Formats: sequence, structure tokens, C-alpha cells
Amino acid sequence: MKETVAVLGGGHGAHAMAVDLTSRGFSVNLFEMPEFSDGMREVFETRTIHSSGMINGSFRLNKVTSDIGEAIDGVRYILVVTPAFAHDAYTRLLRGRVTGDQVIVVYPGAFAGLLFRTAFGDRDCPVVAEVNNLPYDTRLEAPCRVVIHGFNPVNIAFLPAEKGAGLIDDMRAIHPYEKVYSDVLEAGLSIVNPGVHAGPCLLSVTAIENSAKRPFFLYEHGVTPGSCRINIQVDNERKEIGRRLGYRLTPIEDFTGLDEGYTWQELYMSIHGNISLTPIAGPHTVSSRYFTEDAPYGLVPWSIIGKAIGVATPVIDSIINIYNVVNERDWWAEGRTRDDLGLDGLSPEEIRSYVRTGKRG
Repeated sequence: MKETVAVLGGGHGAHAMAVDLTSRGFSVNLFEMPEFSDGMREVFETRTIHSSGMINGSFRLNKVTSDIGEAIDGVRYILVVTPAFAHDAYTRLLRGRVTGDQVIVVYPGAFAGLLFRTAFGDRDCPVVAEVNNLPYDTRLEAPCRVVIHGFNPVNIAFLPAEKGAGLIDDMRAIHPYEKVYSDVLEAGLSIVNPGVHAGPCLLSVTAIENSAKRPFFLYEHGVTPGSCRINIQVDNERKEIGRRLGYRLTPIEDFTGLDEGYTWQELYMSIHGNISLTPIAGPHTVSSRYFTEDAPYGLVPWSIIGKAIGVATPVIDSIINIYNVVNERDWWAEGRTRDDLGLDGLSPEEIRSYVRTGKRG
């Protein structure tokens, strides 16, 4: 039996991760917030998740609990597997409860390393690692039942970055992280989903809103030549931000296996018809995380960082502004900001020093 890990979250990603790790011999403590635990009553009662697809079987967990102390007691790795909008709540929940020898790993990160450190403070914050994507293409089919359509390659970063070398070898037992980013800023700029979803979602709003009448599958119906052209522009803008900060960003290439300088035709062929992606239904509403996570926690911080270092992001900004209208929300105000991430008043050089050492000034 391998070591015990805590998986925090009750969605499809957390269920898939609990199944995957249990299938490989880990002892898993699954945690869900008390206010959402009614939707997982069967999992709480049976401690068992049934999986189909890439992993088949029924897997019994070590614990299923809504007591955070019980979930993380005695574990070294605390895996936060939630949409980015839940990160604030988890920083408050974990603050003062996590010890210095524990490691928080966030899937997907969305600049969560900086967020946790701002909330915890430099002195009390443990090492926080963030991953650029969920390791699974997965959906919950029913309570206790998850289907795993495929596996995604994932990369990781650490805050402080200088702590990563001493952790990564042990952590590859959890996932075979393909790349260790230089720091969490590079990881946040390398989040996959906003760069993949932006064009197809933007051009499919009416189809998504009519999906009760006509089934909608984003990767089958939404990935079109036009949406791929938009995605390339989004990717180019965030790559320019990376270049100004000294990073060579290749998130879409890492996800698709394409070479740098890929064309919209190549992007289209790599996603449209992909056997792991096309069976995934939805989104079925513009309130989906494809909008409400990708915009405020991906596109918005990319734009803010770009403005801070003098890189224009006209296509990214246009998508955010249209989403503001579609969602009747102000994602500029609700998303990640320099204040949220503790970057206010820091120069680009000071930001790079901070993510390397975990110390300001």
C-alpha cells in the first residue's frame, strides 16, 4: 500500500483522481465541503466510486469526509481538485491547518500558488504546487459513477520554485508530470483550457443555449476553422507575455502534440474528432465553467500581467468583454487581480524573484 493522500473536491476531476490513485495503490481521503455533501451522499455512505472508460472497476476509498481536519491529518500531499472559483474558499479552509511539511497541489492551478501564498503569508505558507490541467478527460454520469475518457499530459510548478527539485521525484508517483515549469507564473500562463475553449465557446453561444433542443458537443460541434483561428490568436498573445518574462510557452503544443508554429488546420485536425474529446458532451449553459472559470481565472490574469509588462492582448480582452455581456458579470472585477495574487507594486524583476524564492523584496 502506498501512502495516504487527501483529494479535496467533489466534482468529476476529484472523483477521477480518487479512482486513479486508488487503482494504483494509494490510500485516498476524499473531502467535500459540508454544504455540497448532500450531492455525494452515496459516496459518503459506501466510500466507493464506480469507474468506466480508461479505468474500469469499483474502488473503495480510505475516507470520505466533510471534516477537513480528518481529511488532511497525517497526509503529506493535499490535492485540491476543483474549479478555480473554489480556490478562495479552500485558502480560507486550509489556512492555519496545514503544516510546513505538507505540500498543497492544485489541479488546475490558475495562479493558485500565488493566491495561497498571499492568503497564508510568506512565513506560514507550505510549498504550493500547481498543475496546468486536469490529468483526465472525465465526466460524472451519476452519483458514485465516473467515466474517464482519456488521460492528459500535465506539467507542474512550485512556489517557491527553488523547492521543486527536492520534491519532484517523489511526486511523480502521483502523476508522471512531463515538465517542471521554472515557476508558478509560467505555469499560470500555460493553463490549457482557456486557450482551447475560448474560440469554440465564443462562437457557439447560441448552440450552447439551445442544447436542450439540440445536443451539443464542444469538441465535435464547436471546433471549427474559425474557432481555431481565434484560439491561435489567444495563444499568440499569451506567448508574447511569456517571451517578455523570459518563458517559452508551449501549452497547446504540449496538449495536442503539435509542433511550434502550428496552423489552424493542424489545430483543427488535432482536436476535432479526437477520440478522447469528442464524446464529452456540453457545455449546456453559458454558466458552465468553460465560461465562468476560463475567463476570470485564465484570460483575465493573462491580460492583467500583459498590461503590467507592456504587452497588448486585444483578442483576449475582446473575449472577456463579450463574456461579460453574455454572463451579465464583470469578470475583470471578479477574476484574479494583481492584489489577489500579491503582485501589486512589484516590478517584473521583483515578480520573478518572488516566485523563485517565495520572498518579497
